[in-house]
Amino acid sequence: MHISAIITIGNEILLGSTINTNLAWLAKELALLGLPVEFSLTVKDEAKAIWQALKHAWESCDVVITTGGLGPTDDDITKREIASFFGAEMRFDAEIWANIQKNFSARNLATPEINRNQALVPEGFKSLTNLRGTAPGLFYEQGGKSFFAFAGVPLEMRHVFSTQAKPLLVAKYGSGEAIHQETLHTFGISESALAELLAGFSPLPEINLAWLPQTGRVDLRFYGRDQEKVTESANNCLKLVGDQVWGCNEDTPVSVLHNLLRKLKLTISVAESCTGGLLQKMLTDPPGASEVFLGGVVSYSNQLKQSLLRVRSETLAEHGAVSENCAQEMAAGIKNLTESSIAISITGVAGPDGGNPQKPVGTVCFGFSVFNRMWSLTQTFSGDRESIRHKAAEFALLYLIKHLQGTKI
Repeated sequence: MHISAIITIGNEILLGSTINTNLAWLAKELALLGLPVEFSLTVKDEAKAIWQALKHAWESCDVVITTGGLGPTDDDITKREIASFFGAEMRFDAEIWANIQKNFSARNLATPEINRNQALVPEGFKSLTNLRGTAPGLFYEQGGKSFFAFAGVPLEMRHVFSTQAKPLLVAKYGSGEAIHQETLHTFGISESALAELLAGFSPLPEINLAWLPQTGRVDLRFYGRDQEKVTESANNCLKLVGDQVWGCNEDTPVSVLHNLLRKLKLTISVAESCTGGLLQKMLTDPPGASEVFLGGVVSYSNQLKQSLLRVRSETLAEHGAVSENCAQEMAAGIKNLTESSIAISITGVAGPDGGNPQKPVGTVCFGFSVFNRMWSLTQTFSGDRESIRHKAAEFALLYLIKHLQGTKI
């Protein structure tokens, strides 16, 4: 079995300023190619750190990939250190320089002379064209080993890997030992309660099960080298916990809800308070959202709740803005305003202030209106302000999904 290593280079990763999404994406792609990641390293933009990481990875693995440090500025030293490690001199590539100039020209910008650094390629390396930016990737092979260097920008890295590196890897190593995965997404049940439902259950031999708690939900991931056994194991599990499953594999709450709404020929509108438009953002992130999403209101103030959504002053005076009574009137108001088939409302206390003993921070009230039926419910979420808002928005999506799927929650 061939194995891989990923080296992430960048002070911004180690400072916590940037999330390393490249690692997760590359690891998944490499697993599907039968080149599972044995380990990953994250190092500073420093010569010694890069050299040590390259030495360890190159001695241990068949495929080594670096991301980051291929820019034109002085702190982008990765390419220089790669050349030094492999004992290669730098050469100037006129074709790369022409492509860089073309890239700037297309944006009506002059090409800075400093970008000539990106046209330098170590001798013996193949440059990998980057149509999404100015930093080409690099490829080098020695015997049965392969080395790749990509820019750290996720869009550019994914493009160069998919269009050029991936075909090279398939040609050299094939994909006969790919690691296959099946993931079940659950909602409305804790990890411990899910474990009790699955007491006595085991996947088929040579198939692994990973428990992946998410924010407010749990994923069950089956993986192994035998596609049929992986699928059969997931299906066996589904028979036991089917009522808790809302989607699988690449499904997201928004993609599943959009598909349900399209299938049922329904439309939706949203009224939000404490989530400040987050639910509407989620609903409109995918292209084609206008087919099902009609619009919404962020009624943060009581005045707007009254003037736009027709929430009664008596309701606010008697029950307050954070109440199921208010949530129901908000849902009714946005549904009448947009004439949608379905409406969701959210009002609550996201914190860190504003809570009281009766309605502590994390208290969120939801209103749902589906055709002529109206109902509401209250949930209490833990965490900081950002976490509470995210949990509330995603809860609204998943709760509606389960309702439309006909599953009692």
